[in-house]
Amino acid sequence: MLNQVDRVRFPHRREIAAYVLAAVPFVVDVTSTVTVNGRVTSYSDIADIVLGVALVVVVVANRVFIVEGERRYRAARIAIAVVLLLVAAFHVAGGGGLLVDLPAPLGFGTE
Repeated sequence: MLNQVDRVRFPHRREIAAYVLAAVPFVVDVTSTVTVNGRVTSYSDIADIVLGVALVVVVVANRVFIVEGERRYRAARIAIAVVLLLVAAFHVAGGGGLLVDLPAPLGFGTE
């Protein structure tokens, strides 16, 4: 249940926390990389995985602002939540090493 101030406020403190959680994994790296003959065979980034999962938890918890918040911000909050969930999926996939063999802009390989 939101009080009147929380219903009107956009973005809320918890929404700002989600934005910060989405940005931090682009800066912080706690990686483990194994290469054999110049090829990456194993890659993981614990910061990406942990912060990506935390981002999913915060975005899901912030759904109360979509349901009970002011109607004029509903579409913006839904769009932002979808983008944040996509960013979280990118962080978890990248941290788990699923993006290793992709081309240079997205991948972490050596080519």
